[in-house]
Amino acid sequence: MFVFNLKFCSPKKTGCILAAGAVVVAVICVISMVSIHNGSVPDVATCDELGSYSLNAENAEEQCRFLNQFGLVADINSADKDNIIIPAHFNLTYEQYNNLQKKLGLDLSRYSGKEAQKITYTLKNSKTKYAVLVVYKGRVIGAHLTNGEYGQDNLPLF
Repeated sequence: MFVFNLKFCSPKKTGCILAAGAVVVAVICVISMVSIHNGSVPDVATCDELGSYSLNAENAEEQCRFLNQFGLVADINSADKDNIIIPAHFNLTYEQYNNLQKKLGLDLSRYSGKEAQKITYTLKNSKTKYAVLVVYKGRVIGAHLTNGEYGQDNLPLF
């Protein structure tokens, strides 16, 4: 036969222990939020159609390799670059564009308010004329195909 004997700390001691635990949890939450918003950009993404693929895009060669993963061949000398800012609050157009990115396993909402680079390449082997990459810290965070005509829908890479 076992007998358990429990002795509780004084209410003052119990309150101190709970407060210390709450502080530890709060610090862990703050550290993880800072690393999500300021920290690293993933090296890979995953989508149903392709599986895992590399997001590396430090230079033109890596950007073209990124497109090759989707069977696209870009003219490496055709890069047209613009700096853009991902809006802090998405309107309907950005929500629709982000839904297109989510099909690729990407999510622009992580980069709200951040400055990124939009790089447009002319494609050699596609019915669509251009591939557009959104690059942040040397990683692709968004991408689509377009014919470059105003009012045309952006298309997924696959």
